[in-house]
Amino acid sequence: MNETILWLLYVVGAVAAYAAVQRLGWRIVPSTIAGCAPTLLGWGILYFLTARDDRPAFWRVDLSLNLSFALIFAACGAAVAFAMEHRSSGGEDRLTNED
Repeated sequence: MNETILWLLYVVGAVAAYAAVQRLGWRIVPSTIAGCAPTLLGWGILYFLTARDDRPAFWRVDLSLNLSFALIFAACGAAVAFAMEHRSSGGEDRLTNED
């Protein structure tokens, strides 16, 4: 069950990164970092609430692998939001604001 919760936390991170780009207008890198925060916070809470012997093998690899997955999911969420925004704006580049 803990592993399922961990995968759901990855999805929450992706949704947070997506929302940061779509709703708040953040760029990809800050929204990716912000999208990792819910996953890492949730992972830490679950890690310390679970007894050492009850932790799945996936958790024993610890933070480095989980952070990698969190970054991948958050970056995908941010990239999808950025691509959707870019497509809906008619292909205008957000970096140039020529009127």
